[in-house]
Amino acid sequence: MPKKYIFVYGLLKSMYENEPAQFIRRNCELVGEAWFPGQLFDLGSYPGAVFDEHSDSKVFGEVFEVMHNEQELVALLDEFEGVGSKYDEPNEYVRKLIPVQTKTGELKASCYLYNWDPIDKLWIESGRYENVAGKRT
Repeated sequence: MPKKYIFVYGLLKSMYENEPAQFIRRNCELVGEAWFPGQLFDLGSYPGAVFDEHSDSKVFGEVFEVMHNEQELVALLDEFEGVGSKYDEPNEYVRKLIPVQTKTGELKASCYLYNWDPIDKLWIESGRYENVAGKRT
């Protein structure tokens, strides 16, 4: 069975204590820091990332290998990110499989990407997001 990975760049990173971040740590193994080409935006109390293979800027985060409870993990993360038919269309985020770079090379990881036009959002030039509270309000 092929390995499955998730890439997180905001409130799901290992530094946070919210329920979905804890679920990830219980059911996935941290591979390490990773990045992909694109832009990261400050949406207020949480970030949104846009994948752009031609971008000179990078979005940094963590990649995890999914070890257990994949279906439960996807359901929990879809709920956290507001993805699915029970939410207004278009959803704010979309889950996509994208190439990410790790210290050992490239792999494909599932990632929640910002799905709305970021034109009026603040670009985080460093590509790194930290929210001290670790909560999406």
